[in-house]
Amino acid sequence: MRQPIPSEPEPQREPQERLAVLRDTPRPKPRPQGAETSNATAGTNSASQVPSQAGTGASGSYTVVSGDTLYGIARKTGASVANIKAANGLSDGYLRVGQTLAIPSGNVSQPTQVANASSGVDRTTTSATTREPAQVVKTSAPQAASSTQTQVAAVATQSRDVAPDSTGIGKLRWPVRGRIVSNFGSTSGSARNDGIDIAVPAGTPVKAAENGVVIYAGDGLKEFGNTVLVRHDNGMVTVYGHASALRVKRGEKVRRGQEIALSGMSGSADRPKLHFEVRKDATPVNPSGYLE
Repeated sequence: MRQPIPSEPEPQREPQERLAVLRDTPRPKPRPQGAETSNATAGTNSASQVPSQAGTGASGSYTVVSGDTLYGIARKTGASVANIKAANGLSDGYLRVGQTLAIPSGNVSQPTQVANASSGVDRTTTSATTREPAQVVKTSAPQAASSTQTQVAAVATQSRDVAPDSTGIGKLRWPVRGRIVSNFGSTSGSARNDGIDIAVPAGTPVKAAENGVVIYAGDGLKEFGNTVLVRHDNGMVTVYGHASALRVKRGEKVRRGQEIALSGMSGSADRPKLHFEVRKDATPVNPSGYLE
């Protein structure tokens, strides 16, 4: 018998996993140059931005909350008190909770610009913002102060109203009790303070410093707003400015300690306060030497 021819052994194959064909993996799309930097910067800016102030609504408006004053709102928003008062027709500075105030354009974003100055805010823009208040001081304030001082002196000189007898105490009583925020002779720009400014809450009763007769009561003195002038029997005249309301009229006789007005922010006041002057023969003198 013929021997069967042994079959040739099949060649061994490499392990299956070595023959697997890998599909082409899609290459990631190239990211725009600077994208990572932009995202990182955006994250940094988001973290460093100043949160909007309490009470702020849409851009350009502010909703009054409890405890707010015009001075405080001006500091929060970056707008000046004068601009806020003008934009909202506020003459006495009174606010009510829930009231929506219009904030002059270009001021609401100022605090954020200052806070982010190190993150790339245009220095020219920030610098221009800080120069704006200086322009107001240089142009408007000195002219208003000069005109008002002249008007006060004219009223004190021209009035012929006869004052009642004084109490004889010798010293004037304080018209209000508060902190002096501007002293006699101090200056704002080129304007000189002919009296003292006393910070008090809005609506504080203002009392006559001594017996006298009212020679002026009105709002015609631009810088002082609602103002009362009282002549006393020794030729002295006392001035009470920035009132929110007047309680007396010209020609009325008043007693020492009588309520003649309520304090406020009328005129050019940047906070609730009383402007108080003492004049001898129309010339302003330091009130500190005449008060108790």
